This record gives sequence, structure tokens and C-alpha cells, in this order.
Amino acid sequence: MEAVQAGSTGAFQVLYDRHHRALFTFLIRALGDRRAAEDLLQETFLRAFARRAEYRPAAAVRTWLFTIARNLVVDEYRRPGARLTSEGGQTPEAIADPGASPLERAEATELGRRLGAAVRRLPPAQREVLLLSRVAGLDVSEVAEITGTSPGAVRVALHRALRRLGELLGPV
Repeated sequence: MEAVQAGSTGAFQVLYDRHHRALFTFLIRALGDRRAAEDLLQETFLRAFARRAEYRPAAAVRTWLFTIARNLVVDEYRRPGARLTSEGGQTPEAIADPGASPLERAEATELGRRLGAAVRRLPPAQREVLLLSRVAGLDVSEVAEITGTSPGAVRVALHRALRRLGELLGPV
């Protein structure tokens, strides 16, 4: 990150290579719209580069990037005419085993659609904590730092989100 702060585009490319997949996964699941997720991913890294001097080593780079992405998602939800989908909207493509049969791929796609619709029905705070924790793979303390809450509040929101998901999905 010191090299990025010094303006090294090579170091910034390494930063992008390390973190873009997890950020994109978070963004697409938070928004339900591939184009919006691509736009916000690009904006996340543009802001990170533009604000590289503001980065402080006390925070993990990954936490800092997710904070930028999360704030962009919040802004997107607040924006009139935002390109966000509802329950029936676009979902990320299912990641299927290349050796899977057509039936197995169809079942994985359907399960992915149901899960995506259920996640989008969660209250925003629960959805955000679930996506940061389970999709992005951040630990409770990182999620707390990103969301500006306590680790205890994150645990409660995550518990409630998982319980609500179970209710929404019913028997699989």
C-alpha cells in the first residue's frame, strides 16, 4: 500500500488483482445488477486510488476497500432511479461444476435464484452483514469496522439474517 500511496500503478494493479473478485461478488449480490456492480467496482478502485493518501496502515487494506464499496452501495440505494432489482431481478450466474449434468446445473441455477431472491428480501442491515461476512469472507471485527457498529451488533444481525433466510427459503 505504501507503493500505491507513492503513485505506483504496478502496485495498484497488484491491489486490484488481490481484491477485485471478492469486491465484485459483494457488489453484485448487494445490488442484484451486474452492470451496476461493474460500475461500482470501477468506482471503488477509482476512489481508492484518488484517496490513497488518506489510507492509514492501522486498517487492513481489504477492510478499507470494502468500506469504500459499502458506502457506494448505500449511496446507490439512496439515489433516485437507482438500477437495483427486486425479488424477480437479475441474479448472478450460477457457478456450476463443468462436469455437472444439465439437471445438476439447472438445479444449481434455480437454487442460486431462490437464494438471491431471499437475500434481497432481507432488511438492508441484515443483508449487508450477511454479504460482508458470508460472501466476502470478512470476519466479525472487519464487518463491524466497515459498518460502523460493534462486533456484538454484527453477530446479532448475522444471526437474525441467517434465521430469516431459513424462513424465506423453507425446505430446499
